[in-house]
Amino acid sequence: MTNLPVRAQALRARLNRIHEMSSNVAEAADLEGLRGQLSRHVEKYIGPADKKRLLCKAGIIIAESATDSAMRKRATAVLERFTAAPKSATLKKGQAWPSMLEEIDAAARDLKTAVSAAWKDQRTSLFSGDTPAEIETKLAKTKPNQDALKVYQGIYSQYRALFDSLPPDQATIDRARKLGSQLENAAKAFDFHVSPEVKAFLEAVQSVRGASITLLTDEVLDWLRENESLDAYRVKSSDRA
Repeated sequence: MTNLPVRAQALRARLNRIHEMSSNVAEAADLEGLRGQLSRHVEKYIGPADKKRLLCKAGIIIAESATDSAMRKRATAVLERFTAAPKSATLKKGQAWPSMLEEIDAAARDLKTAVSAAWKDQRTSLFSGDTPAEIETKLAKTKPNQDALKVYQGIYSQYRALFDSLPPDQATIDRARKLGSQLENAAKAFDFHVSPEVKAFLEAVQSVRGASITLLTDEVLDWLRENESLDAYRVKSSDRA
């Protein structure tokens, strides 16, 4: 006959295994819940982060925001604590976990804003010339000018549309650069029927480099006043372009 204490010990061991399994299931469920929670917040960050990598790879620099730095610091601290004590209770303790989720959301918002601003800035960086409507007011209504304006309008429309949303790929960035160059060349076809000094100024402002302040002569200023165009231009330092 089996000894009763032996049976009791076997039963206790079995109960301990069942309890351990139950605890493991509960712990796994808690960790899965936290993982899902984190994933939902990280998903908001991934999109802008992917766009930032795309723009930076194309040479468009986007500085790291204060919220991005804070998020990385918080996430590192949470990871270090969890590595030392890998339990769901570690993540739930205190305000580190909810604070990290809030900082991820803040970093995602700021990064999305920064990426959008950087891409929109490219529109004037690649081509800083006038809109077709602005050019039309300065042109003599000759057939060559009308034909040149039609070409310019077609390219400008395509160019502007590329900046209505963030670029999906490198090909879109390359296309924007190509269209900017085409616009600069198309603008050279305009005949403003003005003096050489005014013509040199108007051609320069259509270029990506802009017009040097030395081109803003008294004759050019007089022409701009007569055509009510003084407010259409702004002086900008070349080292901040």
